[in-house]
Amino acid sequence: MKGEFLDKLKNLGRSIKENRKLQIGLAILVIGMLILCYFLFIRTPAKSPQKETDTSISASDAEAYAKGLEDKLEGILSQVKGAGNVSVLVTLGSGFEYVYATEETVKENSSGSTTTSSIILVSGKPVLVKEIYPEIKGVLVSASGADNISVRLNLVTAIQTVVDIANEDILILTGA
Repeated sequence: MKGEFLDKLKNLGRSIKENRKLQIGLAILVIGMLILCYFLFIRTPAKSPQKETDTSISASDAEAYAKGLEDKLEGILSQVKGAGNVSVLVTLGSGFEYVYATEETVKENSSGSTTTSSIILVSGKPVLVKEIYPEIKGVLVSASGADNISVRLNLVTAIQTVVDIANEDILILTGA
């Protein structure tokens, strides 16, 4: 019984080696199964991917991101001893950037080859590979206790720790 199975397996191997169309079909089947497994089991689902040209949605996402940072910073900085009443403004350098999965097709002709790239769609939506957060350009803080140099230094240090920007991109003002 084991010998029969091995013989059938060897015959199948020989027929695959001899039939070019069967080889191509099996290769396409294996690649298709790998792609299917990737999308079903490995890749995490993307949150509402947008087209690269859709800047209005990207801008509103960036505004919401900046507002969220401002709220978090206000909450943290208002707890700094002596800071008092704190208001924060965060400015961004750009909106979110989205990188989508692409497929390249190479067409060869007598004058050379042409490569075209197209975005991969799944259920009519582009496959999001990477979401790049906006660069933080500056942080403005108004704190009623900022006239104290120690409080001011603590505020700057806290901001640098949270958002990782340079000292010169942070402005601390004394609030009322």
